[in-house]
Amino acid sequence: MKSKINPKNFTRIIRWSSEDHAYIGSLPELCGDCCHHPSNPKKVAEQLDALAEQALDSCLRHNLPFDPPGSALIITRHTAPNKDTAAFISSLRQDMGLNQQDFAAALGISKSTLSKWETGARRPDAAAYKLLRILHNNPELISA
Repeated sequence: MKSKINPKNFTRIIRWSSEDHAYIGSLPELCGDCCHHPSNPKKVAEQLDALAEQALDSCLRHNLPFDPPGSALIITRHTAPNKDTAAFISSLRQDMGLNQQDFAAALGISKSTLSKWETGARRPDAAAYKLLRILHNNPELISA
């Protein structure tokens, strides 16, 4: 079924997932998270183009509702783990007098994730890092 709606006008979000070690692509108006690639956000964008066409065609063919296209492309930057971030997180936890289990619980993450952050095996995403910076400046926000 041919449509006057251009599939390329749907919002595309491409973000790096530290947990998956890949770029994740989503089409919020059509299908949420729907594709990934380990190292190339351009390949994710190509996959999203094809998926947008398929999803739009399916919605129209089956008379399914969908949000109108938002015409946005958002790519979040991938940053590799580094020792400075690991040292910052470990130091912050120790300064607060918390063990890994208690600090992880206060942050709402697993002890395993915190351990990986502290060793530099993984890096927190941007939102988690901002929370850690806020806690650094306002340690009273977490009570031991």
